[in-house]
Amino acid sequence: MSATTLGHKGLEAVKNKDYEAALPLLDKALASSNSPAWLLARSQTHQQLKNYDAALRDAELAYHTAAERSSGTSRKFMIDAQHRRSVILHRLGRYADADCCAKWSMLLAEGRPAREDDGVEKQVDSNGNYTVTVEDAIADNAGQPNYNPMSGLGPGGDSATSKPERTGFESEWTRAYTWRSQVLSMLKSLPEDHAGRKVTVTKIPTKPEPQKLEPKVEEEIIDTSDKNDAEKASAPAPGSVPDDQLKLRADFYQTNQNVTISLFAKDAKRENVQVQFFNNYVQISSIPRSAAPYVQPGDREAASTFTLGGEIVPSGSRFTVTPRKIELVLQKATPGVKWSTWGTEEIGISAPKAGVSASPVAASSVVAAPEKQATPAITSAPVASTPKPTGAPAYPTSSRSGAKDWDKLGDDEDDTNKEDINGFFKTLYKGATPDQQRAMMKSFIESNGTALSTDWTDVANRTVETVPPEGVVPKKWKE
Repeated sequence: MSATTLGHKGLEAVKNKDYEAALPLLDKALASSNSPAWLLARSQTHQQLKNYDAALRDAELAYHTAAERSSGTSRKFMIDAQHRRSVILHRLGRYADADCCAKWSMLLAEGRPAREDDGVEKQVDSNGNYTVTVEDAIADNAGQPNYNPMSGLGPGGDSATSKPERTGFESEWTRAYTWRSQVLSMLKSLPEDHAGRKVTVTKIPTKPEPQKLEPKVEEEIIDTSDKNDAEKASAPAPGSVPDDQLKLRADFYQTNQNVTISLFAKDAKRENVQVQFFNNYVQISSIPRSAAPYVQPGDREAASTFTLGGEIVPSGSRFTVTPRKIELVLQKATPGVKWSTWGTEEIGISAPKAGVSASPVAASSVVAAPEKQATPAITSAPVASTPKPTGAPAYPTSSRSGAKDWDKLGDDEDDTNKEDINGFFKTLYKGATPDQQRAMMKSFIESNGTALSTDWTDVANRTVETVPPEGVVPKKWKE
């Protein structure tokens, strides 16, 4: 199979979020060619598999490969590489570094020179802490590419309010712009002496050496009757996989009353998963581990203790299990209090820590039925009802699905995907001034979701045009 075929198959696997299948395909393709597209896809794959060092290395190599090729797509790949660096650094808790890379992604999308000394990484105080805030990021739209290709002038033809012409990377600019609010919100919650406040990255990363993969010896064909014995003999011993690689990828969102945590566990089965809710932590057993498929229900690796970011009401909490994730819906003990983080995972069932309350509730009394399945009869104590969250204002939208509640936008898979951007819109919208909020709603609605502006003076007196991604032609409903 040619490298091109392998690369296309790897990209398709990443698109379908089948990262375990994507990795060997991309490894083989990249053994022949350092394609920036394949490197970025493998970077995303490593990130999803929590191989963060490898993910960062591929993103940085993709940046250099794209810059050296100087083709028509080079800038696009460089923009994506800086954004991918930002996402991975965020995962590593290096929030100041993550914001710098997001800003560099914006500057490239604005058409600025790649080697320009913009001083982004120099915005630190006397202690070396990064000084950029969420408010600074919201106001940082002066270089936003112009969505009106007919004129570079602002409302009324005032050249003082002119914005840069279109660059073709408007969607990439918006992606980085919205992402920064999430990064800086996390930075704001850190202690003053936290390492995540320090800037350690450079705009142009050190070029990594191309990875050399050891050639694999062709496997001996094993008779089908001996297959199970052979798999058992080749399986790694329990405890040989580092705990950090075993931990589940988690996303969360919250309302005034509840915190919903999605723990991504492929092939999770409702009949196997056991959950116990405590005041400050949750214990889950029989978790399938993609990083260690040999794990059995009784092994230490099959269980985890999740220390929560706040206190909950165990009797008002519940969970669901689907083939891709375990979802916890936790009722806050103190409604209205915002959690800065969902918590942390520790492999195995650990004893309660000092200061952590242990008031368990049997899983059978709080389990919600699996999604898209018939609800079985429950013979134990009834499910405690969860108070409905106070309704947040719904704003007008051009979407056929109806009005949007910007405080309840969802979450799901990757940081760069739609669900995470929706979460960032929530932070962005809440922190904006009334004029900025009006500008965001007007530009988003009138452009059919393809443009976002926080500059009311720019959009107040004009209709914001629909600007689809490059290569896409907009059509009216009746066409």
